[in-house]
Formats: sequence, C-alpha cells, structure tokens
Amino acid sequence: MKGNGKYFPLHEFLQQQEKEQVILSFKKIEEILQTSLPQSAYKYQAWWGNTRSGTYVQSAAWLEAGFRVEYIQFGEYVEFRKSAKALLTKKRSRASRKIEMHLIEN
Repeated sequence: MKGNGKYFPLHEFLQQQEKEQVILSFKKIEEILQTSLPQSAYKYQAWWGNTRSGTYVQSAAWLEAGFRVEYIQFGEYVEFRKSAKALLTKKRSRASRKIEMHLIEN
C-alpha cells in the first residue's frame, strides 16, 4: 500500500495490532485517517468489501495489513479480523525467532 494514500494511516494502525480481532468505531477510524469517511461508508456494505479492486482503494488498507472486515454496524463500528494467512505467517515468524534464539544461546 502506498505510504501517501488517504487510507494508509488505517493500514499502519491495523498492522501494529497484535490481536486477532480489532473493533473500531467510525469515529475512531476517522480520527486515525484525520478526515471524515465518505457517506458511502455509512450506507453501503460494498464500501467495506474485502475486494482488491481499483474502485475500492480503501480495502487495500485492511487487506494488505492482513485483516478482513468481518462485521459492520453502520454508523457505529467495524469489526476487523486477521486473515488466516496473516495468523499463519505470524506463527511461523514466532517459531523462527525461537529457533534463532536457541541457536544463538548454544
């Protein structure tokens, strides 16, 4: 994801999250973005779709951070959940660190 895109701050925020599930209010998302969400985000399920498409550039913010939108309560909150691929990658990374630590200690 491009570092200067409108939704990049959300991408960065989600990348830093350790939890499998992250629930953000619409207000919190707007604070993270430092701008208002478009009206379509308040009205249409498709805006929150987990689709990589040129017309839905916002979805790259969560998809490339390893999350999927799980549930939306319009105007209130969005539930993001780490994708299975992201969880598997994280487990592999932790296992690699343990092996490296063991090798360094010996």
